[in-house]
Amino acid sequence: MCNKTTPDAAAAALTTLMHALIDISVIADRAHKHATSETEYAGAFVPHSLAVMQLSADMALNEAKAILIADCENGGGLCVMIVLIP
Repeated sequence: MCNKTTPDAAAAALTTLMHALIDISVIADRAHKHATSETEYAGAFVPHSLAVMQLSADMALNEAKAILIADCENGGGLCVMIVLIP
């Protein structure tokens, strides 16, 4: 395995990370809604954990977006990545 340290590699890594975080956030949101809508569901730990997981993913996405915006404003090469973040 070779470590590629070009801007293309950084963009690809960020894209992969951001897609994973988006998936985690969506899955956690749907699971949380399902778990809290079940009338016979007695546990509170799973819905709470899912809410925390979604919050963590959303915070990571917001932080990545802020980093990319700052990079764009400073003339960086990752400006095209901003359109991928909801």
